[in-house]
Amino acid sequence: MPLKVRAEGRDLSELLAIIDVAIPRTRRYALTAQMVKDDETYRFTGMKGRFGQSDLAGGFTIANAERLRIDAKLVTRRLDIIDAAPFIGYNPDIVASKGAVAAAAASGSGPRHVIPDTELPVAMMNRFDAGLDWKIGVIRSRNVPVQDISLKLALDRGLLKLSPLTFSMARGDVASDFIFDTRKRPAAISYDIRLAPTPMGRLLAGYGVAEAGTSGTIHGRIKLAGRGDTIHDSLATSSGRIAFMMPKGTLWTRNVQLAELDIGTFAYKMFQGKLKKPVEINCGLVAFTVNGGQAAADPILIDTSKNVITGRGGFSFDTEALSLAFRADGKKFSLFSGQSPVGIEGRFAEPSLQVISPELLGRAGAGLGLAVAATPVAGLLAFVDIGDAKSAACGPVLSGARAAAQRTSKGKPRDDVGKGKPKKDD
Repeated sequence: MPLKVRAEGRDLSELLAIIDVAIPRTRRYALTAQMVKDDETYRFTGMKGRFGQSDLAGGFTIANAERLRIDAKLVTRRLDIIDAAPFIGYNPDIVASKGAVAAAAASGSGPRHVIPDTELPVAMMNRFDAGLDWKIGVIRSRNVPVQDISLKLALDRGLLKLSPLTFSMARGDVASDFIFDTRKRPAAISYDIRLAPTPMGRLLAGYGVAEAGTSGTIHGRIKLAGRGDTIHDSLATSSGRIAFMMPKGTLWTRNVQLAELDIGTFAYKMFQGKLKKPVEINCGLVAFTVNGGQAAADPILIDTSKNVITGRGGFSFDTEALSLAFRADGKKFSLFSGQSPVGIEGRFAEPSLQVISPELLGRAGAGLGLAVAATPVAGLLAFVDIGDAKSAACGPVLSGARAAAQRTSKGKPRDDVGKGKPKKDD
């Protein structure tokens, strides 16, 4: 005979820990269901309720056989982004009250970090098996709309697979696979995230890009593998490739505040505030090669109708430090064309644009010196773009090829896209 049951409390993971089952932490929850016991199997059907600011419905089965096993089929109409935070190791209550940086610090990460350092419950993950099919209608997020999430999870003797995890984001589709092999010590963790062609205007609308006037799309892939019992440790030791490609299209930015760090501000500084119409992109590639948690631009190369934009430098998953420099070289002769570098420095949690980079200061000093010691024309040349930027061959760009494989439109190797090293002056 079905038995009506009700459970409520501050954290659902504390309830399931009683039977040695590990799940991410939750905020306060209240659930009701009907339970039927069949020998050593408990079936919970018609479940409904809430956790945090999110709804939850469905059912699950707990089988107490040779190995404890739990299988669940769940549906959520609206998942609050804060309630999703525990899935990557954040404490949701700290995220809600103090933000992600404070939550990362509470997990053991360094100050001003954002990648959590919460340890996987390795011992518990080896004591039970599980299967999960979870459908989520929409995640409430401020910047990027995420909907139609489908998650399949399988845990078998310490091998956890979130595969596939799919969702729609800004009219584009993302498919991903995450593997956590805790049978190896430390755990072997792999990440594979694929972004199907997605409109840039919608994807980057929260970051200074205007949807009207932006016709370009972007697609890409992140494929990394590392070792560690936390997200931080696995990324800090990871190797692999990150690449985002942009085929032909246009990019338009909104009016910006210079104190902001967004794509609109970046474009304003890169083109010295002279952006009067959408940037016409022929093709673009923003790619990094990752070795031992250090990501190096390999390459950053965007070919537009008037400029060739290149970038050098990289970032660290371990320290979360950023050090990148970008320049836009004109294809035609012009004065004050904005070819001086724009730098992005700082950390993931606190990135900042350099209005005047060290390299620009050096050029400015050289220009002043020339003006005094030689002629006014010589001083001016320190700020002149001679207009000899080489157009990019779009084939290697759109295939996501590394810097060594990039070519000019005339088929010659490029010498302006770095050597795949995390230095801005390589």
